[in-house]
Amino acid sequence: MLRLLLWISLSAVGAASASGQTQQVLFPGQTGEELLASIRDGYRSTQFLSESASKDRLMDPVERTESGTPDTCDGSEGVIGVYTGLFVPFDCSPSADSNQDIFNNNNGLNVEHTWPKSRGSSRAPALVDLHHLLPTKVDVNSDRASLAFGEIPDNQTTGWYRGTESQATTPTDDIDAWSEIRSSSLFEPREDSKGNVARAMYYFWTMYGPNSQPGGGDGPADADWFAPQQRPLYLWSYQDPVDQVEYDRTFRAAQFQQDKPNPFVLDSTLIRRAFFPDLVTADDDGPEALAALVVAGANPFTAEARLTLTLPAPGAVRAQAFDALGRRVAVLYDGTAPAGPTALRLDGAGLASGVYLVRVQAPGLVLTRRLVRAR
Repeated sequence: MLRLLLWISLSAVGAASASGQTQQVLFPGQTGEELLASIRDGYRSTQFLSESASKDRLMDPVERTESGTPDTCDGSEGVIGVYTGLFVPFDCSPSADSNQDIFNNNNGLNVEHTWPKSRGSSRAPALVDLHHLLPTKVDVNSDRASLAFGEIPDNQTTGWYRGTESQATTPTDDIDAWSEIRSSSLFEPREDSKGNVARAMYYFWTMYGPNSQPGGGDGPADADWFAPQQRPLYLWSYQDPVDQVEYDRTFRAAQFQQDKPNPFVLDSTLIRRAFFPDLVTADDDGPEALAALVVAGANPFTAEARLTLTLPAPGAVRAQAFDALGRRVAVLYDGTAPAGPTALRLDGAGLASGVYLVRVQAPGLVLTRRLVRAR
């Protein structure tokens, strides 16, 4: 689902993410290579689990739901796949071994190297670093393989994944809950996992990329493969901010790596300051000012779709809705919008069931949001 978010400036000290998870500023005032060096010095672990132990500990306790009650095998707790949302319970079948229990004879979840082995994570410590390992449904892990991450227009998507389902046709319900693939070229996680993926990828690049090793040597990460992913991953990190689950997870992983959490989970400004320092504003400690377009009502919708457009400053706005063939079906707004929220509405009367795209043009930005008209 192709979405463009332009973040004008982002909060630093004492800011809370959109999910409510309090963030901190690490190494204030630093940007670029200076900041990257400080991140490595402060958060690089030199102790890791074995490959077998990393798989076991990833499933339990790092990814265990309702952590704090280890060794429960009554099916009330389990692991949720990052790309599909599939829940696999701990039921000690076929094995009490946590990794095999969740693997479930190839029908459950296995360990995804968010940064693929073939692109630089085939050897320890990159191979076993828990901060980029995630549980994924076995067949989806195989399909993603070493594909890069990115936004895929729906008409170019060749496969969709949710729960135990996979299909080639565009979903007509809860489209944001599906991950997407474009064969042999690109993979797009479901919307509420994009930030997790982004923070794992930027962590890996920081710890295992160019000039990352003690003494200034290059790490094993494939620079050419990562380059086109940096911008979409950066946007995803703000589109899907850190929530309490991800925050708690990084500290459960840290207990096996010298108590070193993923710093990109702790500080939402790190990606911008380290990799896009030209976007840092003079008022870096000021309030968040973002431009965003979000669905405010039901999606899929029937009688009416409601959205909220938020602008950091007043400006000329034109909001239009298009059907799946690119034909304009409505103009939702055409004029000067104020700073802050503006309500947009798409009347469902006369619209056929299917997928629609709302496109907002404003000074310096374009925002899009997909809607589904139900029968």
